[in-house]
Amino acid sequence: MKRTILIALFVNLLSPWIPGQRGGPPRRLDNPVNYTLPGGSRVEFVEFKSPSLGRKAHYSLLLPPSYFQGNQRFPVIYFLHGMWNDHTSWTVQRYGNIPEKLEQLMKSGRIPEFIAVHPDGENSFYTDYLDGSLQYEKMVWRDLPEEVDHRYRTRRERRYRSIGGVSMGGYGAIKIALKHPGLYASAVGFSPIVLLGDDPSRQIMNPTSRLADYLAEVLKPIYGMPFNPDHWEANSLTHLVKSVQPRGLGIFLAWGTADRYNDLFPMERGVRTLDRLLSERGIDHVFKVYEGGPHGWGLVVQHLEEVLEFLTRTF
Repeated sequence: MKRTILIALFVNLLSPWIPGQRGGPPRRLDNPVNYTLPGGSRVEFVEFKSPSLGRKAHYSLLLPPSYFQGNQRFPVIYFLHGMWNDHTSWTVQRYGNIPEKLEQLMKSGRIPEFIAVHPDGENSFYTDYLDGSLQYEKMVWRDLPEEVDHRYRTRRERRYRSIGGVSMGGYGAIKIALKHPGLYASAVGFSPIVLLGDDPSRQIMNPTSRLADYLAEVLKPIYGMPFNPDHWEANSLTHLVKSVQPRGLGIFLAWGTADRYNDLFPMERGVRTLDRLLSERGIDHVFKVYEGGPHGWGLVVQHLEEVLEFLTRTF
C-alpha cells in the first residue's frame, strides 16, 4: 500500500514532464463497477490472489453477448496495457471505450465472439523483477489463465488463446509469446517498446532529463541499473528472436510514423530491427507501418478490426 501511494505521488510530481500525463479525460477508473453493454456483453472487474506476486492482482474482462445464452465455451484474448495505465484504461472514453467497439464487431459478425481479458501490469514491463520479488511475467502466463479458466467458460486449447498489447504491453505480449509459444496461437504488439543493445540503460540515462530519471527508477528493480546482463538477455526481444523457434505462433507488429516516443526509446529503430531479425529467422510475422499513425491506444483503435482479425484467425 505504501509503495502504491509513493508511486502515485511520484507520478503526480513528474506529470508535467511525463508524455501522456498532461491533463485531459481520465486514463483509468478509480472505482470500477461491473456493467452490461447495450448488446448484452458484460464488463467485469475482478480481484484475485496471484502466487507470483504474493498478493492480490486485478484484471477486467469482456464477456461476449452469447456468453449468457447457453453453456458454450469461448476463446480468450489477453491484452496488455502500456505505462501509466491499468486494467480499466481500455474502458474509458479517452482511449475509445474499446469494449463497446468489440461488442459492435462481434454483433455484426465481423469477428468471432471471444472473452477479452485485460490484466493490471502496473509499470512492470510484464517482466519478473531482478530479485524475484514480483513476477509479473509469470502472473500473466500462469496465474491469470488459471484464474480465468477456473472462473469462466473458456476454451483452453492453444488455438483458442491469443495475446496482444500496446506500448509497454506490446513488448510484454511479444516477449511472453516468444518465451511460452505453446500457450498462444497469435501475438500482437502495437507500438511495442523494443529496447536495443546489451545495456539499454545507456539509451535512457540522461542527467538533465526528469523523465529519464523517472524511467530509470521504474526499470531499476526490473532489470537492474545498469541492466543485469543475464536477466536482460532472458527478456530482450532481439535476444529471444535469435534463440527461439516459436513454431505455429503468428506475430503481428505495428508502428505509426507519428509515434510521440520515437525520440525517447527510439521506437522506429527498435521495431524495424525486430522485423528484420524475425525475417532472417524465418519466423511467421506481419509488420505494418502506418503513415501518420499515433502511439498507443490511438493506433489500436484506428486498426482495431484488422488486429482482431489476426488475433482470432485460429478461433
